[in-house]
Amino acid sequence: MRQDGLFVSQRDSRGAVDIALEVPYEEVLPVRLEYQRSVPQITGRWVVFSLFGLLNILRAVRPTELTPEAWGWAFGLLMGLGLLVAYAHRNWWHKAIVHTANLQVTLADHPRDRRQLRAFVQDVENHTKRYLRQEYAPVNPLGLIEPQLRRLAWLHKLDVLSTPEAQALATRLTGRLPGRGFKSMGRRLEAPYVN
Repeated sequence: MRQDGLFVSQRDSRGAVDIALEVPYEEVLPVRLEYQRSVPQITGRWVVFSLFGLLNILRAVRPTELTPEAWGWAFGLLMGLGLLVAYAHRNWWHKAIVHTANLQVTLADHPRDRRQLRAFVQDVENHTKRYLRQEYAPVNPLGLIEPQLRRLAWLHKLDVLSTPEAQALATRLTGRLPGRGFKSMGRRLEAPYVN
């Protein structure tokens, strides 16, 4: 997190930066964390190829001709493949995606890093809300009212300002209570000024 934006970079295997960009805090919210499993898809071509290869091996070597040592090697190979698939299922085929308003960052999902990643996403959201509140929430009753009201509605939509806070700032800005008009003789009248 930098002063005016969220810095994101991708590094190659040597540690050199491939891609780098800074997303302004105005374009970060809402922040959402999603977990996905991306198990490789096995196509029909690979299934046919594997079955054909297995049939050729079984045709070439008859089970009665295999020695106990060869059976041990075959069992060890199958166990090794099973452990590799289990390790890959736990560590390689899961990804965590951090969604912002205009950006998606895909990361490897390791169970040991989940708590730290959730804390980071929460920190990004809290820091962004503090920044937006500090930069955009102050109102000036002597300035143009419409752009400031739109800005308050934007901050309320992003959940930076609560409903009572947004209404209090709008009242301070316009001098009227929001939505508090009244009817008299069948006509809708504007709300009275409070300051």
